[in-house]
Amino acid sequence: MGHNRILTIAIITIVIGLIGFIGSSLLSSYQGFAVVPSAAGMMMDGCMMDRGHMNHMMQRMMPGMLPPGIKQENLPDQDSRGAKLLTHYCDQCHNLPSPGMHTAEEWPSVAGRMFARMSMMSGMGGMMTIENPSGGEKQTILSYLKTHSLKAIAPGALPAPESRGALQFKEICSQCHSLPDPKIHVSKDWPAVVKRMENNMQAMGKKVVTEEEKKEITGYLMSQAHK
Repeated sequence: MGHNRILTIAIITIVIGLIGFIGSSLLSSYQGFAVVPSAAGMMMDGCMMDRGHMNHMMQRMMPGMLPPGIKQENLPDQDSRGAKLLTHYCDQCHNLPSPGMHTAEEWPSVAGRMFARMSMMSGMGGMMTIENPSGGEKQTILSYLKTHSLKAIAPGALPAPESRGALQFKEICSQCHSLPDPKIHVSKDWPAVVKRMENNMQAMGKKVVTEEEKKEITGYLMSQAHK
């Protein structure tokens, strides 16, 4: 499933890049449009296709494949160099990823795929031209993601593992990521977190919890939360 998703994204990226290159060449030759590739997109007849347009286009191209993301002000340690680099580069093509989307063990392969795509797209020209981070910047971004990554718990280590709440938690929440340790939040914070995850599941086309399931999962997490 993951391999097919990566292949689909790669094919779409290549096709769009080729269309952008061919289209911009034709427009430049026959209609007198000024086409100037830039770090944020391209200049076409004085109008910049900035990262906002590119981000919106990518979201429309891959509905249900990209998570909703978070706002910059909600990033942990938002004034750090890692947070600023993450925003600068990752916000070019999709919504800003939360470091808590993956564990520290998962982030190197996930970030590696993203860096490879940025490297490929940065050399394609046309409407998909984007900035590619340097080697040092990649290390800073990865270190930031790992530092603020999801603190997971093994399914077998869950407290009260046979309770209905724990079983629902394992089945539903593992659709998108490793299971978060119930103790990463205090009890009063879990309802809002579960609601946010419900919205993410809807956006990603995953199985969405029923009201009864949500109540059971929320109650379980609150009961096992950090005291």
